[in-house]
Amino acid sequence: MVHGEDILEEALVFTTTHLQSIATDDPNNPLAIQAIHDLKRPIRKGMPRYYISIYPEEGSCYISLLKLAKLDFNMPQSLHRKEIIEISR
Repeated sequence: MVHGEDILEEALVFTTTHLQSIATDDPNNPLAIQAIHDLKRPIRKGMPRYYISIYPEEGSCYISLLKLAKLDFNMPQSLHRKEIIEISR
């Protein structure tokens, strides 16, 4: 919970309630699978990598957008890796 932030606490309760409702509808539905995943793991942890992996399964997938998202995610990762190598020398 986000203590002291009433509106954020209400948003968290609202979102959790609706995700649980979606998750119990049809376990084979891609939206339900995503809701189950989101309930298990907070958005701040691993969301971009997970969404990039499930995006091609959506009916409205744009290949060029997917390629751009992968580049946008992988380029900073590569930069961070290089920085860590330099710092650890």
